[in-house]
Amino acid sequence: MLVVPDYRGYRIEIDAAPADGRWNAEARIRRLFSEDKPHVEQVTCFKLTAEYAERSAVIWACRWVDLNS
Repeated sequence: MLVVPDYRGYRIEIDAAPADGRWNAEARIRRLFSEDKPHVEQVTCFKLTAEYAERSAVIWACRWVDLNS
C-alpha cells in the first residue's frame, strides 16, 4: 500500500490488486478535512509487480486531482 498524505489538499491511498497473473491497483482519493466520501477508482495498469502497479496508480491519481480540483 502506498499513501501520499498530502497532494494539493487530497490524501491518496493506493492498494495493489492481483488480476490474471498481473497487478492492477485501487485508488482512494479523499479531500483533506472534508466529510465527503472518497473517490474510489480501479486503475487498470496490468503491471508485472504490485510495486509497479502502485506507482502507476499514484501517477494516475495525481493527474485525476489536477484535472478535478
